[in-house]
Amino acid sequence: MDNYEVIKALGQGTWGVVHLARQKSSPDGGGGEGRLVALKKIKSERPEDGINFTAIREIKLLREFKHENIIELVDVFTTPDKAVCLVYEVADTDLAKILKNRAISISLADTKQHLLSLLRAISACHERWILHRDLKPDNCLFLKDGTMKLADFGLARMYGTPKTRLSPQAITLWYKPPELLLGASEYSSAADIWSVGCIFAELLLRRPFLQGNQTDISQLDTIFTVFGTPNETNWPDHSALPLCTQGLLWDDCPPTVQFDEIFIAAPQDCISLLRSMLVLDPNKRFTASQCLSHPYFMNDPAPTPKENLVLSSE
Repeated sequence: MDNYEVIKALGQGTWGVVHLARQKSSPDGGGGEGRLVALKKIKSERPEDGINFTAIREIKLLREFKHENIIELVDVFTTPDKAVCLVYEVADTDLAKILKNRAISISLADTKQHLLSLLRAISACHERWILHRDLKPDNCLFLKDGTMKLADFGLARMYGTPKTRLSPQAITLWYKPPELLLGASEYSSAADIWSVGCIFAELLLRRPFLQGNQTDISQLDTIFTVFGTPNETNWPDHSALPLCTQGLLWDDCPPTVQFDEIFIAAPQDCISLLRSMLVLDPNKRFTASQCLSHPYFMNDPAPTPKENLVLSSE
């Protein structure tokens, strides 16, 4: 901690409190004095067990990256009480704050830039077989120059090894895909893509798209209202998932809300890409690279240059 002067609390991350701090000297002696950073302190739940394993995992994953749209891990150190401090580049705001601020207009071109940045970040993760597992507007940070940075890798995991079991208790409820809500313990990058689709929809609507009422069952009901209930045609494998094998059943019903009627201001290429992300069957969802190759990104309007994005109303 000697290298940093804590200024104020910024908020709560997945596994620890985040503070704004000023760097007194760089860890490698190469300059950087006076730089503002975000300092996340992660305490071990059982100090006698040593360093928090979640912190070790996040360090390992972020050390993999040097990417424009993924938060930079500047420094790592431990404290005498066996807490781990992760030091990141500091952001100016996040997408959740931008969405809530009605004084900030978000054009279709702005939306395209936000989605492009997020997909580039998650594509880089998936290329390295990393699932983020907590994609939501709060974790899409912005630097002063308009660069989006994907942050909070506290729930991230490696995947891809056959029969890798992962907890379905991941991803914030409104952004959680139906396979996890039905108890899947083996899932893929398609889980992140569902979350990206929910964020895309939120950018278009200026409100969360699929707002269940605090429970997984309520969230499933909300999803099925828009996409219809799963059946052997739209999702052949769903019946093998834990909650279905335990007898949880829905009547076979088509969507009760028409997709095009929800996104009335969105052009057809936008709707096409959104539909390709938000598919009940995870095997039929687009990958991040397929999304990036969609005509939506080539068509007018062009994405707003990041330096022209409005990030605050001040």
